Amino acid sequence: MSSGHHWSRLPSRQEILLALTSFSRRQKKGIVGTPRFINPLLATSDADRDLTTLVYSGLTRISEDGRSIPDLAAEYQMSDNRLTYTFTLRDDLTWQDGEPVTAADVEFTIKKAQDPAVKSPRRAGWEGVKTRVIDARTIAFDLQQPYPAFLENAAMGILPKHLWEKFDGETFALNQFNSESVGSGPYKIKTIKKDNLGIPEYYILFKR
Repeated sequence: MSSGHHWSRLPSRQEILLALTSFSRRQKKGIVGTPRFINPLLATSDADRDLTTLVYSGLTRISEDGRSIPDLAAEYQMSDNRLTYTFTLRDDLTWQDGEPVTAADVEFTIKKAQDPAVKSPRRAGWEGVKTRVIDARTIAFDLQQPYPAFLENAAMGILPKHLWEKFDGETFALNQFNSESVGSGPYKIKTIKKDNLGIPEYYILFKR
């Protein structure tokens, strides 16, 4: 997490408070920005990325020692020529609204990242990658050339297709799910406290 954000544990131990406060110069912390996109395809600021990491999960995640390990994926296989990666999803996955997470969600997310109309900062990492949904829990990626950082790239959070498919490139960055986000990550947004101008002051998230 970025050093400027102030976290507090709430009494239940299942909730956390992320306060979006401006620290004084005396504390030498700098000013915390307000999240604009709690969306793995659009997140650019530290505030965006901090919340996105809590709310969303990717096929992989980066461990504390810097390794790529399975997250939504139960396992993955890499072809001998390092051009095809096949991921099998865990069988217990659900979105925070109760819907199942499937390979179709993964394919949808990657195609949105590749869509120039969406203007995702993650687009370059997925350029030229083709997706193949094999079944509800299995998806393959075909690369044009070996890409050593592909497993790190696969840590990008996955979006729920059933909520996002109605938005095109023009409305992708403008809808309510960029702030009232529904993911498959370890924390779900419970409360967004806003000031009298409608600007978020803090988020309360609870552990799933």
